[in-house]
Amino acid sequence: MTHPPRPASDNRIPAAPRRCSPCTYTLACLLLALPGAQALAAPQQCPTPPPGPRDLAGTGYYTDAAHSKIDPQLQARNRAQTRPLDDYAQRIATMSDAYLANGDAAAGRCAQAWLAAWAQDGAMLGRMIRGNNDQPDYMRQWTHGAAALAYLKTLPLATPAQRGIIEPWLRQLSRANQAYWDDPRHKRNNHYYWTGVGIMATAVAKHDEALLRTAQAIYRKGVDDIQADGSLPMEMARGGRALHYHDYAAAPLVMMAELAYESGQNWYAYQDGALGRLARRIADGYRDSAWFAQHAGTPQQPERPHGSSGWVEFYRQHAADPREFDALHADGPFKDPRLGGNLTLMARHGILPQPAPTP
Repeated sequence: MTHPPRPASDNRIPAAPRRCSPCTYTLACLLLALPGAQALAAPQQCPTPPPGPRDLAGTGYYTDAAHSKIDPQLQARNRAQTRPLDDYAQRIATMSDAYLANGDAAAGRCAQAWLAAWAQDGAMLGRMIRGNNDQPDYMRQWTHGAAALAYLKTLPLATPAQRGIIEPWLRQLSRANQAYWDDPRHKRNNHYYWTGVGIMATAVAKHDEALLRTAQAIYRKGVDDIQADGSLPMEMARGGRALHYHDYAAAPLVMMAELAYESGQNWYAYQDGALGRLARRIADGYRDSAWFAQHAGTPQQPERPHGSSGWVEFYRQHAADPREFDALHADGPFKDPRLGGNLTLMARHGILPQPAPTP
């Protein structure tokens, strides 16, 4: 089944403070921002955001050419290096989910304050300190997506001062991430598709036609990569994790298509709906991974649907036969901060929020 496009927010700004109703997210009611420096300060009882790191470091943790075997020590080192980004993404996703779920304006305004704080810090716009791979670049791409989606979900609450600092920051991240892929040495696999999430969400929030064209080019490259059998050659090369990486590659493609759909454009139909071939191949793979084992040349590592598998929550609403995705859907709810938070919730409510009510 399908649902009609939801109108984009008209981005109205509340004219006066409003009284918050009780909610599960324990934040007090917030005053509207004042002009000047106070306009970017965190509201009362909004947790103080951590400093936004300009320079990023990370460590690759795969040990084989197919990137299918993990070194636990290297993985632990990478997690320690990237924890500030992961924690930040989790917090802004939780805040923006609270606003989307029940209109918790306090949580939404806190998310905006956290985004403004990192924008002021120029977070992630410094050096990419690479060790054994380009993990810092990947972290910047993922965290850009998390930030841009949290911003988009809470956009009706953004003050003019917040918009004036957050949107240029998101645009700078878009350009920095795209510049990484201008280097022809970088293979445009699932990481390239994930870059499109932040760029697409920034484009929708800003009504930026140039960024929208960039995101569309990334999306089309990903869909063009889908073969007649629903496979992605570069992800099939991942050996025992081929199913995992097909699932992981589908997530940003569906997110871009959904953002376009809610904005009034049907990217799902591109290339005669080729995205559906990938979606069905993954759903079949979770029922029985034998096809992936045969074509990847090795048994698949035990795999269950995980956070980013929540792409299915959006795609099943557009599928010719949604029942094909019932088993995958049953493994929800799905949560992935890099895709904006609770994907099951976002699919139910729509990603683009309705305008904040006038008090």
